[in-house]
Amino acid sequence: MKKIILKINKYVYYGWIIVLISGVSFFMSAPGQTYSISVFINAYEEEFSYSSTLISSAYSIATTISGFLLIFMGRAVDKYGHKRMLVIAGFMLAASALFNSFVSGIVMIFFGFFLLRYFGQGSMTLIPNSLVPQWFEKKRALAISLSTIGGLLATLLIPSFNYWLISEIGWQSAWRIWSIILVVAFLPLVILFVVNRPEDIGLTMENEKFSSDKDIKVALEKVNAESFTLKEAVKTKEFWFVGFISMIPAMFSTGITFHFFNIMELRSIPNETAAMIIGLIALPAFLIPFIAKPVIDKYAVKYILSTTLSMVILSMIFLMIGVTNQFSAIGFILFYGLAVAIQAVSLNVIWPNYFGRNNLGSIRGAATVFMVLGSALGPLPFGASYDLTGNYNFAIISMIIFTFVTLIFSLFIKKPVREHKENIS
Repeated sequence: MKKIILKINKYVYYGWIIVLISGVSFFMSAPGQTYSISVFINAYEEEFSYSSTLISSAYSIATTISGFLLIFMGRAVDKYGHKRMLVIAGFMLAASALFNSFVSGIVMIFFGFFLLRYFGQGSMTLIPNSLVPQWFEKKRALAISLSTIGGLLATLLIPSFNYWLISEIGWQSAWRIWSIILVVAFLPLVILFVVNRPEDIGLTMENEKFSSDKDIKVALEKVNAESFTLKEAVKTKEFWFVGFISMIPAMFSTGITFHFFNIMELRSIPNETAAMIIGLIALPAFLIPFIAKPVIDKYAVKYILSTTLSMVILSMIFLMIGVTNQFSAIGFILFYGLAVAIQAVSLNVIWPNYFGRNNLGSIRGAATVFMVLGSALGPLPFGASYDLTGNYNFAIISMIIFTFVTLIFSLFIKKPVREHKENIS
């Protein structure tokens, strides 16, 4: 297989193949993503007669536990490699989808949520997010933004796909279809084509040319010197500030997506239309590869993050007072989608740029806890707000306040300097 990979590299840098497979991984994480699971919620409520608060609580608790455990997946990626752990994560996500087809009560639903979130939303995004930066440096923002197109396509297509599956064959069979898709369409791709690092097959990052072996050695020593350990990273304020900021898109997106059909129903928008509208959140993100270099690579990250956080606040205010029909709902989802798309790529670029490549799995695993906690904190306040007041305004206002606090954090972010670097000769 190595010969085939090197032959491919003669025509196109193999890192772009890694980007493609990472995009497929983001797409195949769909069964564990909120935009996918949310379509099953109404079926669960009808099947088991559970309240919105009960199911939201099970989802939030399961997501929180999975988030804290992701640090172990990150360490496993650093120890055993991206390829092996991506195969395991893909297989376990398929098994999780199969398990969810047999749930018969709130306890099984809880464990089903946990498995989907840990192996889908957590592991199947953590691994490619730490894989792509191993292959790119100068074009890192572009490569990461291109890889996320897989997740964007899933966001655009999967809610309607799930709604169609559930309508045609029922929610149990819909989960089984996902299990088959993962085993047949995803796992063989990973087994055949994923390579952990360019150095593993004798390549250099971005096919960079060196005049001598000494230059290669110096470059590798530079990577080692600039790579923070997890213990070093957590001592920087940037780790915590960026972590809290990463909670925002996860918190809002999960909360809104989980309850989107109810939110739209309050605006007299039918489920079929709501399923189409929610998918449009991904549409603005298709612009990101075109603005990655002129915007994300050019301007200081604190200004990009503060701008996108301001956009999130404005979009939430509009959701409360401006969304009254399907056209204003589309306007909201597109504006919000643009904000979180720029923010997501900026955050994904920060981790390797600020903390290096060598321990990226462990650092991203620890940092993903923030994102997953955001996801966990999203549905519950929305569910409680609806059950107590009949609308979602209280939850939205609370999250706007938290977003403003993180906006202040963003103004104090700068690239940390590792205190104890090895000498580079």
